Amino acid sequence: MKQVLLSEVQIALLEFLKMAQEEDIVLIHEGKPIGYLVGFADEDDWIDYLMLQDPKFRSRLSRSLEDVREGRTIAFEKVKLDSQDRD
Repeated sequence: MKQVLLSEVQIALLEFLKMAQEEDIVLIHEGKPIGYLVGFADEDDWIDYLMLQDPKFRSRLSRSLEDVREGRTIAFEKVKLDSQDRD
């Protein structure tokens, strides 16, 4: 993780955003960390970020993880085999 002065970022924001695609950056102002710059490596990272900010998606994800912990899941291979048996 890289640390940079806020004044440097203000001058060359685009360059720091490009750098953040490779390495997270902590923003320092008057000797103290005040922010965190995280870049998206690709469009999938952006979509993942948006999904995780959506309360409905987070709620569904939490319920799904609980189902996995409680054993309330079916293996994909079993579903696939069951559907082939019906044909």
